[in-house]
Amino acid sequence: MRVLITGAAGHLGPPVCRAFIEDGATVRALCHRTRLKIPGYRLEIAWGDVTKPDSVINAVQGVDAVVHMAGLLQPLTENNPHLAARVNIGGTRSVVDAVKSTGRRIPLVYTSSTAVYGPCPDMDGVIDPDIQPLNPSTVYAQTKIEAENIIRESGIDYVILRLTSIPYPRIRLSDAKNHLLTIPLRNRIEFCHPDDMAAAVLNSVKRIHAVKGQTLLIAGGPDHQMHFEDMLKVVLGVFGLPLPPRGKFATESFPLHWYDTTRSRKLLQFQSRTLDDYAKDLAANFPAPLVSVMRRVIGPALGRLIVRLL
Repeated sequence: MRVLITGAAGHLGPPVCRAFIEDGATVRALCHRTRLKIPGYRLEIAWGDVTKPDSVINAVQGVDAVVHMAGLLQPLTENNPHLAARVNIGGTRSVVDAVKSTGRRIPLVYTSSTAVYGPCPDMDGVIDPDIQPLNPSTVYAQTKIEAENIIRESGIDYVILRLTSIPYPRIRLSDAKNHLLTIPLRNRIEFCHPDDMAAAVLNSVKRIHAVKGQTLLIAGGPDHQMHFEDMLKVVLGVFGLPLPPRGKFATESFPLHWYDTTRSRKLLQFQSRTLDDYAKDLAANFPAPLVSVMRRVIGPALGRLIVRLL
């Protein structure tokens, strides 16, 4: 099987590429700036981007499935809504048209977002995708809904995966400033390991006859329903750091919550990794001596100062 992955060079693209390659597939990555390299894995590179339809048409030639992950995220979508529409909506239309141009039943897996439900500060239970109305509160969420509709109306075989917020395999200071502090500490959040997300994408392609035409929630399951501060304590604890001062965090509810993943778990069999697994994986991305020094020396001595600089 040969699969085309758009957005393969994004933060969550590499886990998906690895999942397909380890399953025996050939991965073709659509790249428009830099050549994607994943150490130890061989990729095909198709040069182009989703805003250039001709390049997408060329990229889909000879593939057996398409995973469409390319798109702009917050805060860029909010700062540049016209570009967000061009990439997230127009890019999705280009991918759909390219799939249709082949004249073959090529399945499309689209990674949408649970942000389409908007903030739910007064909701006590879990979000049921069959009941909860859409309530987009951001440009990002609006573009995701429009992209979903383009796919549903296309007549192609598809599955839409609405992802919870998946932590990046690596963490940078800019990530902390742009994302971590925008979520209130007591906001509900459902953790999902990046590799579990990748498994859900892989199994969506492998089981397309069972899942096609469906919209499924991808999150970690009941054992990973927590508040944001619970997850952040574990992540920062990898480096011996405390939570930043509470006053640094946003107070307005963020569009994250807890989800009913009963159907997606049964169909896609993807929930096998934990928050502790993620903490171990995160530590393994850095030299062991550095992590040890951070935990034992720098974190306890200078941790409060470091997090104040975020």
